[in-house]
Amino acid sequence: MDHLASPADLLEAAESYLLHLHGVLAHLPTAEAAAAEAADPPVYTRVSGALAGSTIGKHVRHILDHFLIILAVERPDQCASYMKRERSTDTESSVGGGQAAIMRVVETIRQKKQQQQHQEQLIQQQGEELLVAADARVFIEDTMPGNDTAAFVSSWARELWFCTHHMIHHNAIIACLMHEFGLQPPAEFAYAPSTLKAKHNTDSK
Repeated sequence: MDHLASPADLLEAAESYLLHLHGVLAHLPTAEAAAAEAADPPVYTRVSGALAGSTIGKHVRHILDHFLIILAVERPDQCASYMKRERSTDTESSVGGGQAAIMRVVETIRQKKQQQQHQEQLIQQQGEELLVAADARVFIEDTMPGNDTAAFVSSWARELWFCTHHMIHHNAIIACLMHEFGLQPPAEFAYAPSTLKAKHNTDSK
């Protein structure tokens, strides 16, 4: 282990992956371009033939829903519910809507980073042991097999890292959809940090 991850580290990672996704969306054909080429519907809202009902827009919205839920946690022992997600929003309807939604989440992350940095400075100035919100206990509510609702104990940091890894897996599906629609995703899009590290280590030998 190189070091203990701080809240700022986790927020930085989430921001980096979100901005990468924002850049990938910037290279998708817009609705206007699709109309000009008589391609109907646009790539962003086109339904996959391999994954029934799946669109790039729906995966973007799903990714952001999870981030919004954990970023809304403001105090220890608060309950966060992944069941309470919006659907059929502007986020999944257009590239511009998806990009705007990503940047709203990024702005929330940046505000959280500033708050965390300020808190850490205050604690260090007071000469106290560094205890940060990453350790805050949260309760996660979700639907279990059989449709029962249950809650379990986690931490804010663990759930933020889950949302980042959850995003990476959905990015992989987005990459598959791009291939299906004749587009080429970036080479390192949709890979986990550990996968990229292993690949780079192998390539350097």
